[in-house]
Amino acid sequence: MLLGLICTLLWFPLSAQAFPTETIRFDENLKQQQLYPKLHYQIADSELAVEDIVFEPERAHAFLTVMAPNQVFHVNPGAVWFIARLHYQGQRATKLVLDYNFPSADLVEFYTFDRQSHELHKINRAGTNLPFSERQLSSRSYAVELTFKAGQELDVLVKVQDGAVVQSHFTLIQPDKFYQQQLTSNLFDGILLGLLLLMAAYNILLYLNIREQLYLYFAGFFLFFTLVISILNGAGFALMWPEYPEVNPAIFYVAVGACLACLSLSTSTMLNQNPSWWLWLNLFWSGLLLFSPLYIDFNQRLNLLLLVLGMVMGSNLLQVLRHTFSGKPRARTFSLSWLLFFAASLVLLLSQLGYLSDSRLWQYLLVASVVCNMALMSYGLAQRMQLATELTTQAHQQAINSLKQYYDIYHNAVEGMFTTTMHGQLIAANRALLNILGYQELSQMEIDVKRFGMAKYYANPDDRTHMVRQLQHSNNKSFELRGLRSDGTPFWALMSARLAHDANGEAFIHGSVIDITEQKVSHEQLAYLASHDPLTGLYNRHHFATLAQQAWQRLQVEKHTSAILYIDIDQFKLVNSTCNHSAGDALLLQISDQLKRALGQSGILARLGGDEFAVLLPGKTAQEAFAVAYNLLEVVKEFRFFWQDSLFSISVSIGMTEITFDDLSAEQTIKKADSACFVAKEKGRNRIHLFHPDDAELQKQQAEIQWVQVLQRALEHDSFVLYMQPIQAIQHRDTVANYELLLRLRSDDNTIIAPGNFLSSAERYGLMPQIDRWVIRNYFRWLAQHPQHLEVLGHCSINLSGASLIDPLFKAYVLALFEEYKIPARFICFEITESMAILNLQNTLDFIHHFRSLGCQFALDDFGSGFSSYGYLKNFPVDYIKIDGNFVRDLLTDKFDRAIVNSIHDVAAAMGIKTVAEYVESTEILLELRKMGVDYAQGYGIAKPKPLSDL
Repeated sequence: MLLGLICTLLWFPLSAQAFPTETIRFDENLKQQQLYPKLHYQIADSELAVEDIVFEPERAHAFLTVMAPNQVFHVNPGAVWFIARLHYQGQRATKLVLDYNFPSADLVEFYTFDRQSHELHKINRAGTNLPFSERQLSSRSYAVELTFKAGQELDVLVKVQDGAVVQSHFTLIQPDKFYQQQLTSNLFDGILLGLLLLMAAYNILLYLNIREQLYLYFAGFFLFFTLVISILNGAGFALMWPEYPEVNPAIFYVAVGACLACLSLSTSTMLNQNPSWWLWLNLFWSGLLLFSPLYIDFNQRLNLLLLVLGMVMGSNLLQVLRHTFSGKPRARTFSLSWLLFFAASLVLLLSQLGYLSDSRLWQYLLVASVVCNMALMSYGLAQRMQLATELTTQAHQQAINSLKQYYDIYHNAVEGMFTTTMHGQLIAANRALLNILGYQELSQMEIDVKRFGMAKYYANPDDRTHMVRQLQHSNNKSFELRGLRSDGTPFWALMSARLAHDANGEAFIHGSVIDITEQKVSHEQLAYLASHDPLTGLYNRHHFATLAQQAWQRLQVEKHTSAILYIDIDQFKLVNSTCNHSAGDALLLQISDQLKRALGQSGILARLGGDEFAVLLPGKTAQEAFAVAYNLLEVVKEFRFFWQDSLFSISVSIGMTEITFDDLSAEQTIKKADSACFVAKEKGRNRIHLFHPDDAELQKQQAEIQWVQVLQRALEHDSFVLYMQPIQAIQHRDTVANYELLLRLRSDDNTIIAPGNFLSSAERYGLMPQIDRWVIRNYFRWLAQHPQHLEVLGHCSINLSGASLIDPLFKAYVLALFEEYKIPARFICFEITESMAILNLQNTLDFIHHFRSLGCQFALDDFGSGFSSYGYLKNFPVDYIKIDGNFVRDLLTDKFDRAIVNSIHDVAAAMGIKTVAEYVESTEILLELRKMGVDYAQGYGIAKPKPLSDL
């Protein structure tokens, strides 16, 4: 039906006459034969049945002879009946294909009538009004297989209905040849449609790269023109909507309307016309046709098609001719292309009317003309683009000439410089700006600016709009902004811009750009590090104190209460000492993640340092804060820390306090929470404690904190004093001096304070490594100042804490002191307590082995106070064992203590280790120790401690 729609412009009745039916005779050698001129027809009512045609004599004799190879009939609303009498004269049965080449027919019915048996058979019923699958043979034309017996004579009747015209092109052909022709036809049509789609895709790619709208119109034209051709040759129905025949009555009009719209838009663009009345009129006509299936019936739609084709195509041709006669050279190219297109369209129309023999050839000619048309238009477009390029080059040259005196300064400036229009079109840019934006050549930037505008280089495109608006009011502007390089990489820039005007009064923008990314990133990193812990990414102590101070100020002004939690990981040092510092860092990271997830949005988490965390709970009372703290306690309790082959159960102690009006500052509130955490740890860890000023444990902790401050001042001002206590040989007379180095603290009023008052605080708060360093350094300095003392010195015992033994830098520090002061290692004996040695076994052994190899001696202090003394003794290569004074003090009255001292001495003697008895406070104890065989004695019974300076 659709092909016939364009063929109703003319109707020429062809002469016909009554006839005696002529017979087409053939045998098995038949390859291919048209039924014309022995094909007959009659036009009848569409409701007339085949039986009426065959068996009513009046109808049977009403057939007329088809007078042309491709005669066209106007039958709407009736039907055309074709009949051909076929006489097969072959000696064996055969099959042939009857092919009716009119793909757009609405309905085609095939019948056979055997003149000998008078049997009437319906072979097939198909058409564009029925699904494609109902065709007997899968062909874009209408084809059926006919089976002939030897000598059989058949009448073939074909009923054709179409809303416009009916063609009469029937061919009898061998099946093999039919299928070969179908294959060839499909191949050529496929190549043809593929080329058209390829041109559509090519123009789409051109549009995406160049953003020239003309290519988009070309792509639309080729796309819809491909659809029109596929409808005319039946490929559209066969391949795209075979099971939806209801699409056929409308799709042709939609495709032609869209095709004409794209054609009009491309013509207007090629002629450099702004949208004019004739373009809008053409688009209006095209739209009427495109949407015609929605509002008018078929007959009116057909008339509208013819009207729109004439109006739109004629209007476009007239516009091109008008430009040609106006002397515009490019319009001549367009005129030639349009004439080709009109000529090919007219030839196709005449072929459909029957004046030309083969419509398929003229379809190809029309497509070829369209390709030539587009090629000529593309040539015209190339001329247009060349002219535009020439104009742009001239404009650039004029700008360069006008600014030539500033050329060197402009292009050799360190900072990036540019000139743009108010609308964002690039006029000029120097090498520095190209380097900043990541371009090798200015032309690359010009292409990007032409496609995207200067807004491409702003991370926030509104920044440029805001800058232009401000320049219109103040003429110049300097500001920092976040920009984008050509590849989309962000950077920070310091931009200065100034509004200027040329001789014609046109405004443009001069600007300069400095890349400040490194400075900005450094500033942001410093700002981040100033407020965040580098390991966990949490807020640090300084920023937490700031947030707490803000909460304290809100309390003073708005009466909004808040609470603080102080969290300390229990036994964190055990993980560090058992594994390593990497394990400790991993634990801190995992614990911080657990706390963050548990807190959610209810609080602000910070790491204060080491294994200490804090939480600020804005707007929460102590009761509400306790619920949060309890949840954190449970979350950590359920957490398990895995490190290599070790599994650790972790707990925390939490101190809690409200920010109150009595607090002098947020720092005081944090100290209160810290004190409460200390009490929680003292009461057994893994618990929560609310701060109360009357806690005895709290008062003790506050006293220790005060001692820490005193000790820190003493380290800074050298307020410690070195004492010594002699160690006497009791089995022989010694000619050298042996003593233990002791430490005292001189108060501000010159009072000497014993170590029992402050060493526990120093151990608890990690000051022992610093104190040990102070003792060794000052003693070595004293020896270097009194070299004569080395002549009478046997050895000096120096106590080392467990914290020093696990300090990775302590060993190197002591070695450096030996080197600095040139002290012979044989004069130094390091004392290590039994409990610390066992707790830090590997570190202790490493330290002992290293310094014994240099000549130092070692003593195991407070021996006997541990639980596995004998079991571990053989692991320590020590020179002396100092028997715990608790066993020596009551030696004369307690048989158990006496047995222990005897046992320790015997074991040590068996291992070749000398023994030293501590707390020897009387001559009687000294005599008893001598009887036991103990080697040395130390205590008030021998001599009281005295300042080292008294020696």
